Amino acid sequence: MKWDGSEFEKSLRETAEFGLQNCIGSNDCMLVCPVNRLNINQSELDTVQITGVWTDRVKTFVTECIQCGDCTLACPAGVPRDQMMLYLKSQLPDVPAQWKSYYLLKGRNKDQSALISLVDIVSRMTTGPVGKHIDKKNLEKKSLLFYFGCYAASASGAPNATLKLADRLSLDYEVLAGMRSCCGYPQYLTGRMDYGQEMLVHLGELIEKVQPDVIVSGCAECYVALQRLKKKIGANWTALTTTEWLLSHADELEWNRFDKPIAIHDSCHITKKSGKPNPVRQLLPYLAETVELYNAPEECVCCGYYNIHVNHDLNEKLHEEKLELVQKKGAGGMVVECVTCWESFAETFKDAGMPMWDLMVAAEEATRPEME
Repeated sequence: MKWDGSEFEKSLRETAEFGLQNCIGSNDCMLVCPVNRLNINQSELDTVQITGVWTDRVKTFVTECIQCGDCTLACPAGVPRDQMMLYLKSQLPDVPAQWKSYYLLKGRNKDQSALISLVDIVSRMTTGPVGKHIDKKNLEKKSLLFYFGCYAASASGAPNATLKLADRLSLDYEVLAGMRSCCGYPQYLTGRMDYGQEMLVHLGELIEKVQPDVIVSGCAECYVALQRLKKKIGANWTALTTTEWLLSHADELEWNRFDKPIAIHDSCHITKKSGKPNPVRQLLPYLAETVELYNAPEECVCCGYYNIHVNHDLNEKLHEEKLELVQKKGAGGMVVECVTCWESFAETFKDAGMPMWDLMVAAEEATRPEME
């Protein structure tokens, strides 16, 4: 599988130029931004894109952008401001130290192989049933492929819960997991088109070994990356979120509904960027009474993961506000359908004693036979 290494960057540059040409200067994009603490104006961003001359204000704002997509949804002219922001990330004169540390644990570059191998070895020993699949060398051809990638070792418990559900359904499957199978989308979302494209190509090569009909992922960014890969290579397989997959089997399981209502946090990349309806609200009634936090799923405020810890205080504010909203609505807990969202909220919710589950973990608990 050969791609031109500059393809991602070229496409992004063209999209950013389209945005400049069609921007009407309403500034609606900046008014809805959940992290615009500096009161940046859209014209400041456009000036940097045109001139290449950075101000400290714009540099800070671009690094703190969480790529939630609210700006694009708000634009009356349909300008893809989130992609324009992503282009600016790719042009940053200085890469934040937090991003550099993050890159060390992702991918398959030769200078990182020893560290990644160590992480995978530790993960295999500490992650339970999914551990045996991490960085597995001999992938078998299977119709169903669970893709956990670099979130295989997530403390959310989502990968193991997903496999328990699959076993409960007596399904035959293969698993792709470990740091070396990262989809590259986290790097893409911080402007590293070269890293992102290299990893996505590698992911495609691993998938070819399995030759699946269906690929299931519980990470919103992995899901969007799979959609991008499918379109690029003209693949015949279908990519599903874990929510879509479980919904197709929901009637085959016996459910013990939670006795308290639960709130739902909608993932930005599934709800706003996947390009298709999210069926999570069709699955939730099997689990519990649902509490809506917003008037519409698209209004859900982002977890803040993708500034990659550049501004901890800013992220903490987003998490505290989400917690307060869940408490105000009278929910007994909150479910998320993306492991990155879970990892963002975990500490805040744990400290407050508020239950918070990945949707697969909640579903596994609700369908667990009494003898287990």
